[in-house]
Amino acid sequence: MTPTKKRREQGIAMIMALTLLVVVGGVVTLMFARTLGEIQHSADDAGIVQTLMIARGSANLGASVLTTDVRAALSSLVASNSNLSGSWSFGTNNNAGTAPTPASVISQLEPVTTALQASIDNLVCSNTFTTGGSAVGRVRIYVTDEACGEPLLADVRMPAARFVGGQPRTGSGYRPEQEYAIPFVMVATGEIGDFNRNVVLQGEYRFTVGRGSFARYALFTNVHRSGPSGSDIWFTDRTLFDGPVHTNSYFRYYRQSWFGDEVTSAGCSDARLTKCNNDYFGRQGAEFYNAGFKGSGSMSPSSQNPSYTNGYGTHAPELTGGVDWSADFVPLPENSQNQISAAQGDTSDPNVRGEGLYFGNSLYSLDLWAGGPTGTAMELSGGQWRYWDGGAWRASPAPFQYIKACTTSTNCGLYRYGADKVLYSFDPIGNMWVVAASEFNGVIYGAGTSTYSIDRIRGPQRMSGHDNDPAYAPPAIASFAEITIASTNSMRISGDLKYEDRPCSGEPTRQSDGTVLGAVCDNLEAVNVLGLYTQTGNIMFGHNNGWNDSRNAPRDVTVDAVLMSGEGRVSVEDYDSGSERGSVHLTGGIIEYYYGAFGTFNASTGKNSTGYGRSFTYDRRMAAGVAPPYFPTVGTDGVKSVKLFSFGQREQLQ
Repeated sequence: MTPTKKRREQGIAMIMALTLLVVVGGVVTLMFARTLGEIQHSADDAGIVQTLMIARGSANLGASVLTTDVRAALSSLVASNSNLSGSWSFGTNNNAGTAPTPASVISQLEPVTTALQASIDNLVCSNTFTTGGSAVGRVRIYVTDEACGEPLLADVRMPAARFVGGQPRTGSGYRPEQEYAIPFVMVATGEIGDFNRNVVLQGEYRFTVGRGSFARYALFTNVHRSGPSGSDIWFTDRTLFDGPVHTNSYFRYYRQSWFGDEVTSAGCSDARLTKCNNDYFGRQGAEFYNAGFKGSGSMSPSSQNPSYTNGYGTHAPELTGGVDWSADFVPLPENSQNQISAAQGDTSDPNVRGEGLYFGNSLYSLDLWAGGPTGTAMELSGGQWRYWDGGAWRASPAPFQYIKACTTSTNCGLYRYGADKVLYSFDPIGNMWVVAASEFNGVIYGAGTSTYSIDRIRGPQRMSGHDNDPAYAPPAIASFAEITIASTNSMRISGDLKYEDRPCSGEPTRQSDGTVLGAVCDNLEAVNVLGLYTQTGNIMFGHNNGWNDSRNAPRDVTVDAVLMSGEGRVSVEDYDSGSERGSVHLTGGIIEYYYGAFGTFNASTGKNSTGYGRSFTYDRRMAAGVAPPYFPTVGTDGVKSVKLFSFGQREQLQ
């Protein structure tokens, strides 16, 4: 091979190598660019998916707000806006036809939706939630054409409010429930950096209207004294109420009592059972310790934030939920006939459904507990309540609610029912359960004429070795049970009465810096509910009946219930004698004619001296219209239930 030819071949090889390098480099560059594109595309996809999930989470949060806090706001608006004298809560039809006219419903619900929108905006507009990093979720809920200062989406049409169903009120005392619907649009947003995803839901917010219940109050008094000739009652810095508080008379304040919800007083100078005597409301204001009575128009520095300082300290109640010194007078019921009719299953009463348990004689004791087929109370194991099922302990919820009613210590009747509401009584001769009622309506009535028509109302005894710890008190009310215990004369509580599915934990507590930490009520979907009601008697917590007497309530007795005495009080027996017994831990509310005493305390140490202290938590379900069955009602309407109906959703990519 000549040198020239050899050099030519080497040059060709070099050119081919360079060409190959260019091609390979181009391929690598293309692959790299494609990989970068795929990475970017994957990042985009991930961002879209993540923001979509956050948006959907925001929508779930919005739905939860609608069924809890918004429901409570709606109930208040219904109470103040519904028509109490006509056939329909909202709307008219000139007493013709079986439904109000659509135009009249729209017109009468308009102020409700307008005010409800403001309440919704206060709840959600300034609130966001984060999942870590830069992820943010938020929600807007429209029941009008504007929410959070932003107009309704241009391509969304908001239908009108409407009547869904129900019977007219005839004026005969029959007050059937009626259902209405307010349309809503929810815009839920998820954001991560530059990615933004919206989910738009549209549907109806349906609500059932019926007479409101006294159960809505954390505290209600007709006359805010301890009795007809009793002492004045002062709210002190030990007073902590986190629910609505009302009196038909007026309140007295010493130092800094705390109220986490609305405080209302009618200012009646002489409150009677159903009216203010002579319609004289001369006490529309409050009394402040050593400063005298102050009318609402002369309070300093303002009626919403009164404060008076003297040698006894500063008397400035913390009215965080607002106050109305001239609220409407709320009449109390005159009798317990509704509860008697319900317990007897009176078929002539159109308001009664099913039947309850009616006892003509006084009851020595009334025991309640949740349990399994064998009838034993539940036990705490591994931090969870369990019931015995004949061969194994099974996790809550228990399948049965048990009721044991005794006329003497040995003469007893045993009953039970499940979620289907079929009530069974136990036949000891045949050793079998027999049907006692096809539909148990939850009312237990004691008509005995003894001082205590129903004595020793209690749940199961605390577990062995934990006599002083209410955490070891087994559930008295099964997760599905709804019960009202009513009586002609007084009743006595002698044991813990706890829900299996408790709506709240903890209780309002004043911190070292003076602020108040509220209870946690995050289980507002719980169904179980208990009410105790006597019209003419008192509801007493057993105390000071002698050592180990079965009438005495345990230390730190814990009760989940709404307690009401129409003409008496809720109090601790012999409260100013005997030893101190911790506190009454109540989750619910108290409605009473007079303010009952619970115990005495040492002003120097702040500790109880005799009886019980008060440790109350408001069951926030009551603000949303939940109430024990056939519990006494007030003269205004309220929301009994709400339902969300979604007509569909769509997604928006921004």
